[in-house]
Amino acid sequence: MKRSRIDPDADDIRLIKMVAAENESAFEALYNKYAHTVQAFISLRISDDEDASEVFADTWLGCWRSSKTFRTDSKVLTWILSIARRQIYMKRRKPKPPDQMDQVELDSITDDQLEPVELVNKDLTMEIIRQRIGALPAEMAYTVTLAWLHELPYPEIASLLDIPVGTVKSRIARARQILRPQLTDFAPVKSHKVPSQR
Repeated sequence: MKRSRIDPDADDIRLIKMVAAENESAFEALYNKYAHTVQAFISLRISDDEDASEVFADTWLGCWRSSKTFRTDSKVLTWILSIARRQIYMKRRKPKPPDQMDQVELDSITDDQLEPVELVNKDLTMEIIRQRIGALPAEMAYTVTLAWLHELPYPEIASLLDIPVGTVKSRIARARQILRPQLTDFAPVKSHKVPSQR
C-alpha cells in the first residue's frame, strides 16, 4: 500500500512565488531550507573560503533578484544551484557561463532512482541516513544527496555537476552498494527485510 506524500515541489514553488513578490519571510524559509546544500555545492568547486563565501552571497542575491524569472520546468533547488553554477563560472572568469542547463536525452533515464526509504528498513531515521551519506567520498555524497534527499532528476544533477548521466547513475549505484550493509546494521531484525537488489 502506497503512502500519500506531500509534494515538496509545491511548497518550494509557493515560496519562490512569494519571494518574487518580495516576501522576505519566504526568502528566509528558502534560504534555511537549502543554504547547506548550496554551500556544499560551492565548496566542492572553490577551495578558497573567501571566494566561496562571495559566490554563496552572490547566489542568494541572484535568487532574490531573479525570482520573477523562475519557470516551473525545473525544481527550485536546481534553479538555485544553476545560479550558483553561473556565479562559480564568473568567479573563475570562464568566457561562457551557462545560461541554461544542458539538454539531456530523457529516454536514457530509467525510473529506478531509489530513495533512502526504499534502500533499507523504513524505521531508519533520516539522521542516520544523512550521517552515512556524509561519510561517502565528497562528490559521491553530494550526488546521492541531490538524488535521494532532494529528489532531483538524474538529467538535472548531471547538468549541475557537469558530468554525464551515466556517471550520476554509477555514483548512485556505488553508493547503494556501500550504504546498504551499513544501514541495515541499524535496522530492527524482526520487522523488515532489506529489499533484494536486482
